[in-house]
Formats: sequence, structure tokens, C-alpha cells
Amino acid sequence: MREKIMSLSQATDLIKDGMLLAMGGNAMHRNPALFSLALTQKPVKELKVCGAAPGIAADILLATLQADTAYFGFFGLENEAGLAPGMRKAMEGDGPAKAMEGS
Repeated sequence: MREKIMSLSQATDLIKDGMLLAMGGNAMHRNPALFSLALTQKPVKELKVCGAAPGIAADILLATLQADTAYFGFFGLENEAGLAPGMRKAMEGDGPAKAMEGS
């Protein structure tokens, strides 16, 4: 059986341009934030992120413009922090990202 545990660097090396990343967690809880931060050190682009309520991990990828599309039901950082600033910056006005809100 192949080993399923890998380093953060090995995991981010698997990510290629244009991939769809299912982001776990819910808003500010149980998000793969360190994974997203590590991914910002890689030259990947045009990523798509999806989740029922993606939070800080997806927000990081939108803020760095590595993600250009988000599929979600709700996108925010809980009541305390409000709307996700990276998502908002990437999607407002003539922003380069697209919101694909589901119901």
C-alpha cells in the first residue's frame, strides 16, 4: 500500500494550474490555511476553489490571485470577521475572479 502521509511541500507540489481544489473546513474553522499559505510560494494560477462555506484558506488563494473562481454556498469569515476580504477584492468591480454561488 502506498504511503498516504506526505509533507506540506510534497502536497503543494501536486497542485497544477487550473485545478479545482475542494477546501475543507467551514469559514474560520478546520480550514487548511497552512496549505494555502504554502501554496502561495508556488507559481500556480487559475485555480478553482469550492466548498459549502470556504473561509480563510480559500480567501488566501483569491487574495493572491492564484484562484480565479470560487464555488460556494456562503463565503465569509464568521460574524466576528465579516466578509472575506481577499474574495471581495478579487470579485468586486472589474476583479479577475468569478463567484459561482450555489443554493
